[in-house]
Amino acid sequence: MKPIIGYDSEIPDRFPQLSWACILIEGVSNEPSPMALTAKMRLAELEVREALQSTPIAEIPAVAAWRRVFSSFGAKPTKYRNSLEALLRRISKGEALPSISYLVDLGNLVSISCRVPLGIFDVDRFAAPAKIGFASGDEHFADLGSSETDHPEVGEVVFTDADGELMTRRWCWRQDRRFASQPETQRALVIAEAHHDEGPQDVAAAVRLFADLVAKFSPEIQITQLSAPILDEKSVD
Repeated sequence: MKPIIGYDSEIPDRFPQLSWACILIEGVSNEPSPMALTAKMRLAELEVREALQSTPIAEIPAVAAWRRVFSSFGAKPTKYRNSLEALLRRISKGEALPSISYLVDLGNLVSISCRVPLGIFDVDRFAAPAKIGFASGDEHFADLGSSETDHPEVGEVVFTDADGELMTRRWCWRQDRRFASQPETQRALVIAEAHHDEGPQDVAAAVRLFADLVAKFSPEIQITQLSAPILDEKSVD
């Protein structure tokens, strides 16, 4: 079976503490979230705010590790917040996370609960296999929430699909709107990644929680655990 996603061979060498897990979900109805899921989100936000009273965001192991990773490829971490940190900062300011869609809300709930960034991509919108690797600088990026397009920095860690189209910038900073989940999304790739000492446990917990929530709210959805192999040139041809 052709892989859906994988890593450039240099990634494990540069980031030896990387831990990851990904699942494919099929049969999605990506409508507005049910009220019970939104209620879970509000409860999780309260728990996060309480936890942040004793632990500054920058001292959360997952956040600190992602900051080091961003710095290593030239992205100033206080300017470019990884997706987990961005969510936590909104919550710390007393903001409620907006309810966007079933998949996005699930991802945000799991991310803040397990302290792990999650990426969610519409599988039918990108050419597989997607690869997590280093940007050449020539790729085009269409920022989610913006009508502008730009280019990544050379050496920046990005997701690209098999056609060379950019799917994320700065690893888990921003997603390209072309590949984000849409109301019509039926199949989605969910990937959780971490670089801190407890990363393997937190990543596993995130994927498990995501699957448990799907089973609770959408038992008809099929879930498949995926590998994320090292991709050589042959695997992306």
